Amino acid sequence: MHGVVLWSDQAQNRAVIWCEDHGDLAFYRGQGSDAGATAGLKAGDMIAFDLCEGGEMRLVRQPRLVAQESHPTLSRALRQAGVNAGALPDTRMDLPGTASVTAEGKRSGNVVPFRMQRCAEIA
Repeated sequence: MHGVVLWSDQAQNRAVIWCEDHGDLAFYRGQGSDAGATAGLKAGDMIAFDLCEGGEMRLVRQPRLVAQESHPTLSRALRQAGVNAGALPDTRMDLPGTASVTAEGKRSGNVVPFRMQRCAEIA
């Protein structure tokens, strides 16, 4: 299967992939023979990979880089689509745009809260 990296953490060897079949997102956690396969992969890179089901998750195995930075704005476009649909808060004023406010009013990084009521209306 092919997909585009939406997010990656090179230090922990993890990534989230949007798959070409537009099904559920696939998750990658490098381990065993795959360890280090995401070295250098960044959001927007297109990869080819084997897909397997693990419990209730889609898991990436043996990722291979197809094209670097082939979709550099995809993550931002998906986030904006969520804002436009009312499912995500507009964080354009937050720099760099990855911080959010928890229920207690505290800031937390890399978390985008979904308003459950609006998500139910959209579904």
